[in-house]
Amino acid sequence: MTETPTPKFIDGRPNPPAVDSDEYKRWSEQLTVAYDGGYIEAAYGNLVQTLRFATIDAACADKPVAVVRKQHSRVNRIGDPATQIAEARFTYNKYPKRNSSLAAGGAAYTIHTDVGSYTARIGGDVQTFMAWACERKNEFYSDTSIQTGTGAWYGPISAATPNQ
Repeated sequence: MTETPTPKFIDGRPNPPAVDSDEYKRWSEQLTVAYDGGYIEAAYGNLVQTLRFATIDAACADKPVAVVRKQHSRVNRIGDPATQIAEARFTYNKYPKRNSSLAAGGAAYTIHTDVGSYTARIGGDVQTFMAWACERKNEFYSDTSIQTGTGAWYGPISAATPNQ
């Protein structure tokens, strides 16, 4: 059985590995980063050349959700007496997620950077993605523009310290 490799996030823009290496195979595997309202999915190598993932903690961006469950009655089997269920109030933390299926999800966007362009799947609204990206503009290695599948251009998202 083959073990799934864990992405390694480092500081600074990493150099691409040699094409015939095992590391290159890992760079070509898909990586999904979920954020509140959507996700971005592309090859690990493309994303790690675009964003500083060492400082992005999107998976832990939880939101507290308050839940109120009304009082109600429950019958376990037809003919049994009803059991009263009391009202319950509680809060839980909701984390960003991506629903999975065998179909390719999200819309295909083209990401343009100083080292090239690549296609990524973006789930959710383009405005939500741009808000997420602009909040993290200091995490981009260089100025980055996004082109939607319909041809609309967004950006450039200006990196604070380009080419590092």
